[in-house]
Order: sequence, then C-alpha cells, then structure tokens
Amino acid sequence: MTDQPGTLQTILMDRLAVTQKLSAATAEHLRLSQAICGMEVLEMGEIEQADADMQRQRSAVAECEATIAALERDMAKLDQELDALTRGDAT
Repeated sequence: MTDQPGTLQTILMDRLAVTQKLSAATAEHLRLSQAICGMEVLEMGEIEQADADMQRQRSAVAECEATIAALERDMAKLDQELDALTRGDAT
C-alpha cells in the first residue's frame, strides 16, 4: 500500500493481498488457540506441561492478534480508498 491514491485495480489487488494475509493470520491464531486449549485440558488432568511452552503459545497468540488488528486497519483504509474512488471523491 502507498500513500498515493491508487487505481481501482491497484486497490483491489492490495485488498486481495491483505485478505490473504488476514486469512493466514486468522488460521494461525486458531491453531495457536487450539494448542493452548489442549495444554489447558492436559493441565486439568494433572499432566505436567512446561510453563515455557504455554507462555510461548500465549505470546504467539498475542502477536497474531496484533497482526490481525493491523491487517484489519489496512483493510479499512483500502475500503475507504475504494469507496472514495468509486464515488469519485479521490483526491
């Protein structure tokens, strides 16, 4: 993405790229969340799990959440550009 107004095709291509990254980040978040749930189930059964593993998973989830939030902001910006372009308001 650039700070300059783009063409419809450029904005749509950028939007598709952000959608792909957002999908990958969401899938990774789901994978990590499931891993944490699995570890929590094992802890309930009093099966020892390394605290370091759990902390790494939780840190990775936090990173995924930050990535997802940034990508959602990128998507919103692209949607605003797209809206302005299709309404003829592009400056």
